[in-house]
Amino acid sequence: MAATTTTTATKPTLVFGPGAWHKGLCFDALRSNLQAQGWETEAVDYPSVVEADKHAAALKDGDVQAKLPGLDADADATRDILRRLSDEGKEIVLVVHSYGGLVGQNALGAPADANSPEGSKAAAVEKFGIKHRQAAGLPGGVVMFVYMSAFVTPKGLSIYQMLGGNWLPWMLPRGDVVVADKPVETFYHDCKPETQEQAVADLCVQSKQVFHDCVAYEPWNDGVECAFYFCDEDKAIFLPIQEQLASALGPNAITYHANTSHSPFLSKVDECATFLADVAKQGQERARKA
Repeated sequence: MAATTTTTATKPTLVFGPGAWHKGLCFDALRSNLQAQGWETEAVDYPSVVEADKHAAALKDGDVQAKLPGLDADADATRDILRRLSDEGKEIVLVVHSYGGLVGQNALGAPADANSPEGSKAAAVEKFGIKHRQAAGLPGGVVMFVYMSAFVTPKGLSIYQMLGGNWLPWMLPRGDVVVADKPVETFYHDCKPETQEQAVADLCVQSKQVFHDCVAYEPWNDGVECAFYFCDEDKAIFLPIQEQLASALGPNAITYHANTSHSPFLSKVDECATFLADVAKQGQERARKA
């Protein structure tokens, strides 16, 4: 899906990072809605999903054993988009879903290959918050980082650690991949039947490595404006857990509650688009005041 380029220069570009098991196409309906209103959008495909899905056929014969990409590769893919748009002078709203919270955090300000010995010792780090770009005399940058029922992860932690060292009942490890069991119930319970059917058809297997890789950057503690979109009927990340995660963002974070499943970009497209349009404008306003 190509992003529209016929839009006013004053609007930020919205960049979407999916959760685990999903490709960027999961945002197509939401992106179409926003593009019809004149917003430019892009979506990231994670190597940890794309490469794992290539091995999906091997599940028929048992566990998948393959060296698959992890969080660092997903952050690199996101970082490439942020760099390109920023260098073009674009202001950006980065919207991440679920596992995408970890990806977005590392893309915004962690060293490349942060989970390798070399990356963890890196002296130079590229940051994409608009304040950091301005301080470096560079154009563009991220004016708002939106967590959509996403993990707000402290430095040094992984999803697996945050889950207490256990897989959730609907997460099924199979060798080097993890399968999402009962996806309609877990992700899409309030979507239309035809939407559920397509979403399940688009679902992939997920590299297990991403659940063990750690976050190396906390944007909310480094001048990046943040927002959290609560999915009140979420059955993947229950609301009390979302509220606990979002509390790390502090009192200045923008928050919004929607009566939706884990996938508001499929079940509440209009409401989701309205929120994002509003939060994008607030991000720009905050950047102007800084």
